[in-house]
Amino acid sequence: MTRPQPHAGPTLPSADDVRSIACLMINGIGDILCVSPTIQALKERYPQARMTVVVRPHLGALLEGSPFVDELLFYETDRPWKRPMFMWRLYRRRFDLWVDLHVPTFNTVSSNQRDFWRNAWLMRASQARYRRAYAVPELVSQLTHPVALPTAEAMKNDNIVDTTLRLADAAFTDRYPKHMPVSAADHAWAANEFPDRDGGRIGLFFGSRQAANLWPEYRVLEFIGQLGHAMPQAELVLIGGEHEASQATAIAGAPTLRSLARLRNFVGRASFGQTAALLARCSALVSTDSGPMHIADAMQVPTVALFSSHNHVAIWRPVHRGSVLINHPVECGPCFRPTCHLGNKCMDMITPGEVLDALESLLRSAGDARRSVKPPAGQAAGSARNADGVRLG
Repeated sequence: MTRPQPHAGPTLPSADDVRSIACLMINGIGDILCVSPTIQALKERYPQARMTVVVRPHLGALLEGSPFVDELLFYETDRPWKRPMFMWRLYRRRFDLWVDLHVPTFNTVSSNQRDFWRNAWLMRASQARYRRAYAVPELVSQLTHPVALPTAEAMKNDNIVDTTLRLADAAFTDRYPKHMPVSAADHAWAANEFPDRDGGRIGLFFGSRQAANLWPEYRVLEFIGQLGHAMPQAELVLIGGEHEASQATAIAGAPTLRSLARLRNFVGRASFGQTAALLARCSALVSTDSGPMHIADAMQVPTVALFSSHNHVAIWRPVHRGSVLINHPVECGPCFRPTCHLGNKCMDMITPGEVLDALESLLRSAGDARRSVKPPAGQAAGSARNADGVRLG
């Protein structure tokens, strides 16, 4: 992957000319964490400006307490009258700089065109003096500081973190990591629920709101059984939200796993911050392409990421160097469908044995890294890009 390069377009205004910034990001968990480096970069470019981030209410916790965010503005649309009220609030605020953090890429959830038309109305309502976004057709007429559209080839190969960072108008020598604030109370909760123990702890997440990303349940059960045998002292923790509750109950209650006393089901029992604090106490996470995977990435937790081929894998893969991605390309991919009509072949091809091998290798590497001399600060982030492990079957 290439590093972000300077955009082809007007240079952003000077720090003296910007006292208030609004960043728009009203997509999901992973989207918010993937744009957190850009929020940090903008805050560092405009240290005196008040940074407001527009998010959906139920995801605000992902940014609460961030040193780079001064205010959260909730985009509420659960009632018809709330949308015009929100636009009126934007108009009254009169931000100096509006940055749309949604970027053109290969979308598997909704229509990019529909999202950008919505964003165009919000941008217009803001009446911001300066307006920054990618020069997509729906927005380009309103932009004062457009960013040139990436080529299709670039979108296939660039991580979403890098694509978004171009909005910050800089050629970075070091990659900004994903960032998620975690409160002292959340860390205390995790320490109480999950005290330090010999044998380590492995986080497990096998859910997704896109069915195409799911690992077949029989594969999951076989893997957990093998993991329990290979690491008899390790504590295994299922994580996730209410959406994964039925899946987790089925896994934890499976006859083949009933004797595995060290398997704990914490699905639906932890907030975003508590989940992050829990993952910080794990030796590693095994996860499908999902929000929890991005939380682990932000917490720099070693991760084995299981990816389908319904999208280009480079876009959403973890950026932390302690990660291994397992993916098996198939003739029908990428299909850009949230649901596979061919039985999730690309996910079924991922075997429990190769996941266990990847996890054991990752844990050995993490142990070696802790024993090695830490590289100079200027080298650590810059080397992350080439240190990621990739397995393409």
